[in-house]
Amino acid sequence: MNYLLPLQAIMMLELHNVTIGELINGLSATLEDGQIVGLQGKGKTTLLRAVMGLIPIDSGHICIDGELLTPDSAPFFRRSMAYVPQRLSVPEGYDKVPTDYVALVRRAIESGKQLLVVDEPAEPLDAEAQQTVGRLLIEAVQQGRTVLTVMNPLNDNYIQL
Repeated sequence: MNYLLPLQAIMMLELHNVTIGELINGLSATLEDGQIVGLQGKGKTTLLRAVMGLIPIDSGHICIDGELLTPDSAPFFRRSMAYVPQRLSVPEGYDKVPTDYVALVRRAIESGKQLLVVDEPAEPLDAEAQQTVGRLLIEAVQQGRTVLTVMNPLNDNYIQL
């Protein structure tokens, strides 16, 4: 495997017949640079975690830039990803870490990572925050980033789980 790819290389995420428990069955999809893809249905957060190599898949495979995502390669690939979780628990004393969802999205984009993995917020966003997040994600895509999000799709490009 080629683990010497620069972090800003062209990013392609491929899912081939991915099955995870009873939530996701035989999912196949390809995401390339400059695409935003929303996830709908059951198993959204589960799929995001599998794409980051945090949980195993039951069958199929996930490739990033043509390389197989495995338990051994996952830490390498996570270096090219920025993750916005549903909830962020911050240990006491870490008061400079943003916990506001919009701030987390902004920080993920500012990280310069090529793949943005954006889960939905634990609490519903007001209309202004939704617009801000949407604008930020569109700007990231215009910069050539790939966005896999659980937020309501910002276009018609989504995966139904």
